[in-house]
Amino acid sequence: MEKILESIWMVAVLVAGWFGARLTKQIDDLSKEKADASQTRSEHLSQGKLIHELDRRVDESQHTNIGRVEYKNDITSLHTRINDLERRKAEKILNYRVHQSKEKNGES
Repeated sequence: MEKILESIWMVAVLVAGWFGARLTKQIDDLSKEKADASQTRSEHLSQGKLIHELDRRVDESQHTNIGRVEYKNDITSLHTRINDLERRKAEKILNYRVHQSKEKNGES
């Protein structure tokens, strides 16, 4: 019986070692492929340029039901209105504290 337990223990140690080595290799592979901050920033800037170029082309084509200038003005006025409402709401909010009485053993 002891011999069987020793064999099972040895197999478990070997499997755990193999699994650990494989996991370590996968983590190393992932860290090699990880992008550094400079690559991310440059990609962000290039995507921003592409978005602005697309926006410019849509403005030039004027192939929409609502003119882009009108749309942009509406969105700007909507943001202004939301910010104004938020400021007014913040001015109206007061701090209320509610104290509940304790009813245990006749204490209040």
